[in-house]
Amino acid sequence: MQVFLFLAMILVLGVLFFAVQNSEVITITFFNWIFEGSLALILALAFSSGLLAGILLFIPTWWGKMKTGRAQKKRINELKQQLLHAPEPEEDIYETEEAEE
Repeated sequence: MQVFLFLAMILVLGVLFFAVQNSEVITITFFNWIFEGSLALILALAFSSGLLAGILLFIPTWWGKMKTGRAQKKRINELKQQLLHAPEPEEDIYETEEAEE
């Protein structure tokens, strides 16, 4: 826990130094939309929007794996129940094979 807190503090300090060193104002133009902001803010927004897009693209895969996992767990429980209620074999297969040899 303390290691995680230490690493988080280092990350925050790194972001703070980056923001201070990249404080110049830049202009972004997209069609008729014009936005002015610091370089650090623009980069943070670009990173955040890319992260959000990646998460949103991953959700269908995650959902499908969850659905498959639930179906497999259900099938495993069904097979366990079948094994519990299966009749015992009358003779051991391995004993008969050894006797024949």
